[in-house]
Amino acid sequence: MKRTRTCAVPPARNPGERRRILRRFGGCGACLGALIVISSLLVPFGCTKRPAAPVSFHAADLSDPEAVYRKILDRSKGIRTLQGTARLRLQTEGRKAGLDAVIACDRDGRLRLEILDWLNHVLFLAIFNQDGFLTYSPSGNEYKQGPDDAEKIREMLGIPLTGKELTALAMGDPFFLPLADPTVRISVDRDVLLLDVEAAGAGPRYLVWLDQEGRPDRMFVLRPYGGGQALGDLQVDYGRYRRVDSVSFPHRIRLKATATGSVLQVDYQRVVLNETLEEDLFRFSPPGRDTTE
Repeated sequence: MKRTRTCAVPPARNPGERRRILRRFGGCGACLGALIVISSLLVPFGCTKRPAAPVSFHAADLSDPEAVYRKILDRSKGIRTLQGTARLRLQTEGRKAGLDAVIACDRDGRLRLEILDWLNHVLFLAIFNQDGFLTYSPSGNEYKQGPDDAEKIREMLGIPLTGKELTALAMGDPFFLPLADPTVRISVDRDVLLLDVEAAGAGPRYLVWLDQEGRPDRMFVLRPYGGGQALGDLQVDYGRYRRVDSVSFPHRIRLKATATGSVLQVDYQRVVLNETLEEDLFRFSPPGRDTTE
């Protein structure tokens, strides 16, 4: 993007009508329902097939799985900031919705997400940073803040991730759940390289199918129990790789919670990498705010 938008939230086209809709679904307390209702376009999801066509790879990759893993890590670490416009597609409990969004995030785990209407007015704002999260709905002047919590993102987008994990995912980092002292293996599955990365102890395990250029194509994330509860496994599909400067970046990222079937798909329309982001992007104080902790 040529310009970075700070948080000047224009009024919604019909505040009274949107306020009634948001309150019907519990306002920010039921963010996912509200986001689905205010969507102006319902979009069906397509199916992503597992790679089946034979692809070529270097035999040396099989003898040095650590090198394959480090190459993916280095590619991800080369992305320090991201700004983009995207179409978000949400699916949960049999409901589907498409939402226009503006995204800005950085390697420090800070994320700004704006949901827009057809006039590019902000319908919903969420910011995640080192202090936690805040959300704002201008139609009802509703403002909330609190600690970084996977449950809050599940309410908004249907997928239980922390703010830092969602930020890493948005930046195209396949290892968006933290890994400690991982064991790396590699094999061939249906003529496709399969990278198996398992964290020590009770960490996550990644099964990553790679395309012919060594980029993630499909991935399963096996998550451990946390706090006595199963966090749930995830399926991630990457596609529409395009060059942004010198980086091959996936312009489609599709995340599915296997236990519930909830889907979050990000289709980037435009992406700018590694430009300096204004600090004000990750701060916001609404006028005459009604704050709920």
